Parts: sequence; structure tokens; C-alpha cells
Amino acid sequence: MKRIPLSHTMNTRDLGGYPAGNGKMTAYARILRSDAPLVLSIEDAEILKQLNVTAAIDFRSKPEIERNPSAFELSPDFDYFHCPFAIGNRDPGSKDGVPALYGEIISDFPAIGRIMRIIAGQKGAVLIHCAVGKDRTGVVAALLLLAAGVGASDILADYQVSYTYIRHLIRETKKKNPELPDYYGRSDMENMEKTLIQFKEDYHTIDEYLGKLNLTTNEQVTIKNKLF
Repeated sequence: MKRIPLSHTMNTRDLGGYPAGNGKMTAYARILRSDAPLVLSIEDAEILKQLNVTAAIDFRSKPEIERNPSAFELSPDFDYFHCPFAIGNRDPGSKDGVPALYGEIISDFPAIGRIMRIIAGQKGAVLIHCAVGKDRTGVVAALLLLAAGVGASDILADYQVSYTYIRHLIRETKKKNPELPDYYGRSDMENMEKTLIQFKEDYHTIDEYLGKLNLTTNEQVTIKNKLF
């Protein structure tokens, strides 16, 4: 994992560098994950071009985008796709509700299928993002790492580092809004660990899961090889 130092994001990271079995490592400049890039400087765009990024996929809801448009939407340098989930940006209601909410994201087959289809169709690297790059982005990143054969411990490590990068924002937000719950903004390992356990119970393997997304065989193969 390598953080990408864009000027107006805190949590932009590359999914490269993780062991994926059979001596393989996930490659850099294939999939980037991020918080919402509301501004792209000339230097930012150049960094992303050097990483071969050709497209961005925005998981936020329509109201979120109307309040804070993605800089990619107006950029002539990148393709922009809006792929919201049925849950929108709904709060889980409690810490214990986080894995269940992640399960709803995973079971949103139309949204995940479209996201995977877009990723499979891009020859270059793809940047995926939501608001802070933790929940919706974290779930999709976990699925992509699973598809690449990355083990659970590295998927958990990739997930939990989000809070490290966004902690200052979360602390300031909580100061201004003291009514926010303790779990707000956190990426505790247990959330994703419970999600992965439930994923195995529900779908058994990533291959069985990909088979539910209405992807062609070639698209499924492309997704599994995207990080190499």
C-alpha cells in the first residue's frame, strides 16, 4: 500500500504491494482508492496521469455529489462514472451495525456489477472513491483484493489504515458535532473482519460471488487479473 499525496485529499492510496499467493504481489498503478477529490490541481492531474489513471468511479449518492461535486466530473483528462449504492450514505446506527451495512453494499449486485464492469473495461488504472474513502470504498477495495487472491490480514490492514489518514478531520468534526457517536469515522479492523467472515458464509468464494454479478467470463477474469 502506498499513499498518493494529492493536494486536496487525505486518503488516496494504491492497492499495489500486497502478497497475493503463488509468489505474486499486487501491482501498483492499477487500482487507487480515495476520499472524494473535490479539487484536482495541475500537479494532481499529472501525478494521476503518471500512474496511468484513466477513470474515476464515484460511489456517493446524488445529494452528496450535488453538495460536493467530484473534480473528476468536470476534468477533460479522465472518464468519470457515478455508481451510487442503494444504501446511499446511510448511517449504520451503531458500531455493531457497521458489518451489516457493509453486507448490504456487497449484496447490491446491480451497483457492484456495474462498478466491476467499468473497471474491467478500462485499460488504464482506475480511482475509486466515496466521501472519506472508508466504508463504500473500503468494501469495494476488499472485494477487489479478494478477487486478486490477497489474504484476509492484508485486506484488514488496508481497511483499518483509513482512520490513520482521516483522524484529524474526524476529530475536528466531532468537536463541532459532539453528538456524533464514537464509531463515527473509524475504520476498526473488527468491522471488516466480521464482514469477511459473513462474506464467506454467504458466498463461499469470490468466484461464486463474481458469478452473481452478471459479468461475462472475460470480465470476471479481467477483474481477477486487474491488480497484476
